[in-house]
Amino acid sequence: MAVAPDLISNQPDAVLGTIVSLLPTKDGCRMQVLSRRWRHIWRSAPLNLAASRRGRNGRLPDYNISKILSSHLGFRRIHIIGIGPLWYRTRWDAVNEAGGDTRVDGWVGSWDVVAGLEVLDLCYSYHGKVLPPSVFRLAPALRVASFTRCRLPANLAVDFPCLERLSLYSVTLTEEALRAVLSGCPALKSLLLEKNVGFECLRISSPTLRSIGFYYSRAPKAQELVIHDAPSLDRLLLLDLYFGYPSSRTTIRLVHAPKLKILGWLSKTMSQVHLGTTVFQVRSCSSTLPIIVAYSVTH
Repeated sequence: MAVAPDLISNQPDAVLGTIVSLLPTKDGCRMQVLSRRWRHIWRSAPLNLAASRRGRNGRLPDYNISKILSSHLGFRRIHIIGIGPLWYRTRWDAVNEAGGDTRVDGWVGSWDVVAGLEVLDLCYSYHGKVLPPSVFRLAPALRVASFTRCRLPANLAVDFPCLERLSLYSVTLTEEALRAVLSGCPALKSLLLEKNVGFECLRISSPTLRSIGFYYSRAPKAQELVIHDAPSLDRLLLLDLYFGYPSSRTTIRLVHAPKLKILGWLSKTMSQVHLGTTVFQVRSCSSTLPIIVAYSVTH
């Protein structure tokens, strides 16, 4: 009895790796048992690692995360949420080393991991931890990055040549750090700044940015966002502006954004909007108002 050829298994490894990455994890593991041809494919297929650090039951130990990432041969997409503090053995006190979180350095500090990193999402369960400088080293394949409830290291140097989407949520941020981030991401198209603290004014200059989302921080200090030079920007979304301290207002300045088409929303937490040399004073506003800018903004 003739056996029909296995047309799927005869496909190139790259095709089989894509198939495995689309399967549920359990089905992908079963493929290794059913066919020898698929066994080495599993280790080289894109890895989606979603690890929760919340709670004591069921969370993935630090050394297991390092082992999984270092042993995998293919591209990596890392999502780690709920990263808690490091504790001293003798007393309950968070460790905040100036050099950054050693656990994160152990996860993504090696070149073998970073070289195949496509997505990086690090979310802390508390504020104040410093990300290690190794997080921002050369990552040639990284295209999406998100950092939540952390601090950026001093003297930051960023080298993400292919990064297109970046989100900073509740990050202690300075203008110098943001400048270093933008200069190290020459392909950046989308930037989300959500409820960040530590600054009074952020100036953005980027030749590639097309979309910026800015969430107002509820810190008591007034904040200012300046779009200094963004020749490709067509959307500036001002989001979640319903609340805020009465004394703290946000000022938006657009100096050079010739392709800007959409600006919104306006709310009572905004004091002024500068479009080139034109100033709009927001005196009172009971609700949010959308604005559509149909002309270029340039100084």
